[in-house]
Order: sequence, then structure tokens, then C-alpha cells
Amino acid sequence: MTDVLEVTVTDRAVYARVNRPGVRNAWDREVGAALAGVLDLAADHPVPLVLGSTTPGMFVSGADLAEIAERRLADGLARRNAELFQRLEDHPHPTVAVVDGPALGGGCELALACDLRIGTPRSLWGLPEVTLGLLPAAGGMWRLPRAIGWSRAVELVLTGRRIDGDEAYRIGLVQRLAAVEELDAAVDALLAELALTSVRAVALAKELMRVAGDHRRTGDAIAMGLQYEDADTAARIQAFLDRRRR
Repeated sequence: MTDVLEVTVTDRAVYARVNRPGVRNAWDREVGAALAGVLDLAADHPVPLVLGSTTPGMFVSGADLAEIAERRLADGLARRNAELFQRLEDHPHPTVAVVDGPALGGGCELALACDLRIGTPRSLWGLPEVTLGLLPAAGGMWRLPRAIGWSRAVELVLTGRRIDGDEAYRIGLVQRLAAVEELDAAVDALLAELALTSVRAVALAKELMRVAGDHRRTGDAIAMGLQYEDADTAARIQAFLDRRRR
């Protein structure tokens, strides 16, 4: 879409790779605008959206502090990144963050807004905003507890402590951990798994997993009823039955 975000569309995935190596892929308004365009593009492609970096050993090191230093109250109230990351979470198809290197501050919040996170042992995770007198206000303060539980999340948010990929995997922040040299293969393996799923069932599952409380029971029932009458579902079940009968 722009020089700061390299976009590739294949039959397996839409890839969006941040390309600002000179500032360790720091997040700024230009990258945010480019991601908004990618979300528009990817909505028309029923394949996973994979976020990563053009540079090995990098993801998104955080917000561009030179830009942050110029912001005022109106910028905070505009909630640009919060709304953008909510759009990412609401994307109908699976989203995957591929993290090899720092995912700090806004970079961590970006990854948290994705459904799935693959990291390497040298990935670095954290929300260090409080050490700068700032807050992880783009969703980090509620997405992190949702991912790893309140007790662990509050310790990371209030101290700004950073953790490596091994610890991130151990506490559930990262769902899959791969050696650096095996990262591409790990992404390909995940995409192969996702390719076997029903596009509509996955979209419904994503929507329903965001619903809390008793509403989920009705939503689940309605969604399952819709899937019972879906032609793709019927074909998948019949193919399974045919294989079992052989």
C-alpha cells in the first residue's frame, strides 16, 4: 500500500509487513493509515491476514516517540490506534501476528488485537508505557488480561516489565513458539491448518467468542442452526462420512 507497509496477496493469505527498519519499525500515523487500507483490501479475500516485518529480528518496537511528543489532549481523545486495532480484532478472517524481535507498547497491542500470535525465543514483549508516563490505551489494558489472566497482566502493565518469547509462550501470550530458522515453516503450517476450516464457521466463531455472558448461548444456537443449513458444511460432513465408510 505504501513504502512503510509491504503487502502481498496470495491464495493462502494476505501478508502485511511493516517496513521501517531505520526506526525499528516504530508505529506512526502513516503505518496506521496503511494498515487501515490493508483491512479494507483483506475484507474481500477470505484468507488469513498475516502481520509481520520485512526485516528479520523486528516486529514493531512501539510507537514513534518523536510523533508522540507532539500529541496533545485532542490526539488522545481521537483514539486512532484504539479504533484501528478494534477494526483488526473485528476482521472476519483469522489474523496472525508473526513476531521475531520487539513487540513493545503499540507493537504488543497490535499483536494482541490479532487472533493468533507466533513468536520466536528472541521476541520481546511488553507494555512499558508507564515508564514513560503513558498508558497502553489502544486496547492493551483489557486485551492483555483477556489473553493471560488478570494477575499476570496487572504485573506487566504496572511495572512495564518486558518478557522474552519463552516466557510469553509459557504464560499463553504467544500460542506458538518457533526457532528463528523455523519461523516461516511454522507460519506455513498454521496457514495449512486454517485452510482446512470453513470460512463462514470461522467468522461466526470469532464473532461469538467476543460475546460475553448468557447472550452467548442464544448466539451459539443461532449460528449453529445457520451452519446446519450451509451447503459447505453439508459437503464437509459428507466427505468425512465417506472417508469413514471406506
